[in-house]
Amino acid sequence: MFKYTPIYANGKEPVIEEQDVYRIEIPYIPTLQGSDVEATQKSTQKSTQKIIELIKDNPQITTQEMAEAIGIIRRTVAKHIKSLQEKGIIKRVGPDKGGHWEVVGD
Repeated sequence: MFKYTPIYANGKEPVIEEQDVYRIEIPYIPTLQGSDVEATQKSTQKSTQKIIELIKDNPQITTQEMAEAIGIIRRTVAKHIKSLQEKGIIKRVGPDKGGHWEVVGD
């Protein structure tokens, strides 16, 4: 804790207070601010749009193939897909093996 907190909190150290119980205060410095947040949102939008395009081009595409085409990891693709399904934009028809994707609404 004392080793890594200063690295992630711009040199600030954790504070330990001892009384009946002890309390540890670890400073928090947000890492994403302003334009970083906007850049992350734009990247997410581009990735989800690319996933929709890939599904339109090949409804039998796998999440691994999507990840390779976009240049992100498969787990991130799975998160985007889950979000798209919750929003009613895409749906899975049939089983994981042998099924296909459908774009329901854009």
